[in-house]
Amino acid sequence: MRNATTELGSKPPAVPNPKRVAAGRLNRAKRKGLTDEGRERLRRAAHAHKPWLSSTGPRTLAGKATAAANGKKRQLGLLSVREMKADLRKLRAMLRDMAESRPSTVPDRLRSAAT
Repeated sequence: MRNATTELGSKPPAVPNPKRVAAGRLNRAKRKGLTDEGRERLRRAAHAHKPWLSSTGPRTLAGKATAAANGKKRQLGLLSVREMKADLRKLRAMLRDMAESRPSTVPDRLRSAAT
C-alpha cells in the first residue's frame, strides 16, 4: 500500500534496524498486560477527560463514505465476509421459496390414496 510520501517521489522506507526490532520485542515481552490498579487508573482518567464527548465521527456525506470504505482497504477478496454471508442468506431464502412454490411430484389422487 502506498502512502503520500512514496507517491511524491521520496525514497522508500529503509530496512528496520535489527537491534531496535529486538529491543522492541524484548520490551513487549516484559509487559504482561494491565494490573487491576493500572486498569482502574485508566478508567478514572477516561472518566475525567470524557473523550467520547468530543469524538463525533464523520459529518459530511463524503466523510461518511470514506469511513464506510475504510474496512475495504485490507479486505482480501472482492466481498467481505459479512457481504458473503448476506448473499448466502438471500440465496438460501430464494431456494426455500422456490422449493415451497414447486408443485409436488406426487399427484393428488395418489397422495390421498397413500394416506
